Amino acid sequence: MALVGMGAMIGLRSLSDNSFLTHLATGRLILASGSVPVSDPYTFTAAGAPWVVQSWLASLVYASVENFVGLAGLRLMMGLVAAILAGLVWHLLRPCRGLVPRLVVGVLMLSVGAGLWSERPYMLGLVAFGLVVLAAEGRLNPIWLAPLGWLWVNTHGSFPLGVVYLLVAAVGTRLDGEVPAVEARCLRWLTPGILLGAVGPLGPGVLLFPFTLLGRQDLLSNVLEWQAPHFTSIADRAFLLQVLLAIMLLVRRPRYRSALITAVFTAAALAGSRNIAVASLALAPSMALGLAGLGGIDSEARTAVARLFGVFTMAVAAMLIFIRLDQPTTNFTQYPVEALVYLERNGIAVSEHRMAAPDIVGNFLEFAYGPGRRVFFDDRFDMFPAEVSEAGISFVLVKPDVLSQLDRYDIDLAAVPRESPLALVVVADAQWRILFQDDGWLVACRRGAGLSESVGTC
Repeated sequence: MALVGMGAMIGLRSLSDNSFLTHLATGRLILASGSVPVSDPYTFTAAGAPWVVQSWLASLVYASVENFVGLAGLRLMMGLVAAILAGLVWHLLRPCRGLVPRLVVGVLMLSVGAGLWSERPYMLGLVAFGLVVLAAEGRLNPIWLAPLGWLWVNTHGSFPLGVVYLLVAAVGTRLDGEVPAVEARCLRWLTPGILLGAVGPLGPGVLLFPFTLLGRQDLLSNVLEWQAPHFTSIADRAFLLQVLLAIMLLVRRPRYRSALITAVFTAAALAGSRNIAVASLALAPSMALGLAGLGGIDSEARTAVARLFGVFTMAVAAMLIFIRLDQPTTNFTQYPVEALVYLERNGIAVSEHRMAAPDIVGNFLEFAYGPGRRVFFDDRFDMFPAEVSEAGISFVLVKPDVLSQLDRYDIDLAAVPRESPLALVVVADAQWRILFQDDGWLVACRRGAGLSESVGTC
């Protein structure tokens, strides 16, 4: 219960993730129209461009929960998802048996999750991956992988990782001189479930989406979560510690199966930080086997002391959850909220005057205003035409051609983080004038642009 409570606490953080905001906005569109969008409804740079809404089911769930119980209900839902994920961590470590080592590794894995788990559909993909790993360990009936496959395909594009895990585990089991019967049975149920994912509003295209996305490495190489981890965050360092511990335990209990899984998923995590959370789960069963026999207290025992410890951990978990719920439902401090309020109060509509801003601002505009040609760029990197992606990345990375890129799209306004290098560029350029600024953001307008009656010409 201690781990489950910690997981719930992680999931109950204030809603703030920029990608989540677009998923929610898209879910609202699906509810309102009764269909999944097939083209971009948000931007003026790529309006009408083809768009595969891979996570349409997650978006629909988000909007449905919001419709019934509001954003607070969504926050509770994410707390439940994180609690389930923490429960999966505990079950994957079951072969360890020893209470103390099982808790230590579990807390280490939740330390990884504390920095990487968020309200994105990726969390639902992690739960699906954890269930596949549990089935591969023989502790979940593989028949459940068929409906799981359909749900996973239509919720998040990480579903190929489930197949990869089962194939790697099967090869390792064979090298250990055993028959990979469990892995084969899991594949026989998961594979048709994934293929059935094509039966839905997106058709077969939903199955090709992850591979199409991976084919855009020229663009993804500029996205932080697709880059190799720098090991500067607590989550990254916790994962590095987990890998080192996994290698030590592999030496203690060597198995080809454990070695292959550790090597493949660690390599994936080192290639792209977005794979760290998946790799952390993948390593759990191998680590549990390596820990077997350590620790004097059996975590599965139902003694009076164990029951007392359970009551204590439940009380601690309840207290932690109560503390977390006392925080605001949303946290939008990273977005230029005051700047947008200023524009609205002065009659400057971003639907009429094109505004360039970092991708996270685009996500927030979609959440706040819904469909309409208000957005310059957002984090749907798979959707944008190459020239739009070039302009968006030029803006974020402050490339030398950034101002000429803005000229291409007739930009009147630019929202820029105040402490960013781009703020210095805009302030120094004679073609731009600072219209608004606060502690976090400034908004500049192009000189000569007619904005509104109250502001006049920039």
